[in-house]
Amino acid sequence: MKSKIFLLLTVFCLLLLPACSSGDKKSNGNEGSDKQVVIKVWDYLAPDAASGKEQVELIKKYEEEHPNIKFDRTYIPFADLKTKLLQGVAGNELPDIVVIDNPDHQSFIEAGVFADLTQEIEDWGQADQYFEGAMASAMMDGKYYGIPNNSNALAIYYNKDMFEEAGITELPNTWDELKEVARKLTKDDVKGFAMSGTKSEEATFQFLPYLWQTGADLDSFGSDNAKKALSFIQDLVSEGSLSQNMVNWDQTDVLVQFQTKKAAMMENGPWQIPRLKEESPDINFGVFTMPYDKQPASVLGGENWAITANAEHKKEAWDFIKWTQQPEILGPMHEIGGRLPSRRDIAADEQYNWAQDEHVKVFMEQLESAKPRAYGSKYPEISTNIQEAIQRAIAGEDVNTVMDNAAKKIEPLLP
Repeated sequence: MKSKIFLLLTVFCLLLLPACSSGDKKSNGNEGSDKQVVIKVWDYLAPDAASGKEQVELIKKYEEEHPNIKFDRTYIPFADLKTKLLQGVAGNELPDIVVIDNPDHQSFIEAGVFADLTQEIEDWGQADQYFEGAMASAMMDGKYYGIPNNSNALAIYYNKDMFEEAGITELPNTWDELKEVARKLTKDDVKGFAMSGTKSEEATFQFLPYLWQTGADLDSFGSDNAKKALSFIQDLVSEGSLSQNMVNWDQTDVLVQFQTKKAAMMENGPWQIPRLKEESPDINFGVFTMPYDKQPASVLGGENWAITANAEHKKEAWDFIKWTQQPEILGPMHEIGGRLPSRRDIAADEQYNWAQDEHVKVFMEQLESAKPRAYGSKYPEISTNIQEAIQRAIAGEDVNTVMDNAAKKIEPLLP
């Protein structure tokens, strides 16, 4: 009799076990490994750009390795992402993950957009692998609100055949030399130089190296040195070496000018190298570090990963971001995207193109003089004032007046 009762109890427990197990998972808020999770991602990595192709490959690879994870990725043009984020906050409609331009990270931390990941990152234990400047862009008040995904800098691309045809045998090292070379290369509908001056962060990004090369900074935006920087760009336009249409060009438009041989030189980043090689194999191009006035300088760029404060799938989002940062994942993916690593261990790995490719090596060299846009949470507003100054100067307004007015607006916004 006892054996029969024991058998009945055993069968009863076994029948209840799945229900009990399912109930426990539900009450704890845990998701089963086979449950489909959709992670929403917003980024500005253009589909036709190398960085956009890297993002597609990254997501594809993760989905293949994690069948229960799917991504709902939304591409938002660079100039629109910040507005979209603010609208998302107001409407409580934000994704799980955002790819953010590193100088904008702190302002959105302050706005409460991004989640505090301090505990996750400290438990992960790999924060010390990142370059200090890059990691600092994802932090505020000693806390982590994301991690840097890549770094970059600006340098100068040039068409070797056009240089040869113009009899130019030496690369320019100074502003005067750059101006002279650009003048020699300008002929008919071909301009000697191209850069972005559109009303977005891309214009600020491309102008700041010239400001720093004079020894000026944002706290001396109305100084003679700062005015010299904007005057240099204005002179290139007035002399015909740089198209006035630069005020409408983003960095992709600048690339097109170079690809169509309407510009013999362009200021651009390393992400354009894969695209040039793939789309324009007929162009015999090279890269050199930015010529300077008083001191070498470029600008530190790159994107950070961030998770939104009210992300629906915070754990899964963090698991994905951690996965992207594995050296065996990040190294090959950055080669696809034409981007440079923010991690010391990957940057030192000689198997990748930043240690071997003659073009990418120039950007790694340029990184040594690249400065971050570390101007606090008001930086987006500061940048808007810089963009307006560029637009007005290229339209022909007096540089002294333009810079003095901009300096008055920028000074109270600085930390």
